[in-house]
Amino acid sequence: MVDLCPDFYSALLALLDQIPDDMVTVPVLLASAMGDPVAESAVKEALKREMFHSYRERVVPKPDSSDSHIFSGFRGKRLLEEMAGDQEERGKRVVITSLLERDGLIAGVDASYKGDTAYAACVVMNRDLEIVDSASTTIEARFPYIPGYLSFREAPGLLSAVSKVSGFDVLMVNGHGIAHPRRCGLASSVGLEVDKPTIGVARRPLVGEVGKIRGVLTPLIFDGLAVGAEVKRSEGPPIYVSVGHRIDLESAGRITRETWRRGRLPEPLRSAHYEAQTAKRRDS
Repeated sequence: MVDLCPDFYSALLALLDQIPDDMVTVPVLLASAMGDPVAESAVKEALKREMFHSYRERVVPKPDSSDSHIFSGFRGKRLLEEMAGDQEERGKRVVITSLLERDGLIAGVDASYKGDTAYAACVVMNRDLEIVDSASTTIEARFPYIPGYLSFREAPGLLSAVSKVSGFDVLMVNGHGIAHPRRCGLASSVGLEVDKPTIGVARRPLVGEVGKIRGVLTPLIFDGLAVGAEVKRSEGPPIYVSVGHRIDLESAGRITRETWRRGRLPEPLRSAHYEAQTAKRRDS
């Protein structure tokens, strides 16, 4: 199983060291050598870092007419390919089961960033949505933002914050669960680690199409399956809910609606987001 906090930058450095002195490469080839061309933007951003200063002349934005000077013969570990495979395997472990009532405590966890510093916060609420516990933590991320791989950047900080609260019965995560290309987004990754009923909540879908017959809870269809739902209130834009772990879509949608009173997020997540932002401001 892949580490939930892999070192993207060390892996990139190992590839850059393979470029011969008389050759150059392009970001998309580096991303492909890591296992997924979707990481091209992350590679470009990484190359702006001081640790890669001496390699900048070896990477050009795009190939010119002299293609023979473009190096593509990278060897070794394909980090992103391994990570994608790990997500697929984790997705098979997600348990989908009904949660009849919203008894006990419900927590929300979210993170805010300043560069690669993650400020994560977890807030626990009772049935009346009163805060009964909270905790925050600061951690350095060793992985950039890459679409579809958010859990490897964000899960370590979220899990650290969750570990500092006294307990809860249901967890809400600001991110997708099984509504993900490999059925294991951030909410599922976190849910599998804490082994509690976990709900993924996001402001926009990552995969799938919303059903044509709209209502307060409209299925999000991907590969012929309802992997999530669009949840609406009487006013304002919708949010997108999916199973994280140990819950079903109907229960996740119901709990989301019960706890969504204002703003763009249900109360547990709205409060966790505020606490994460507050922690970041304190460190400014």
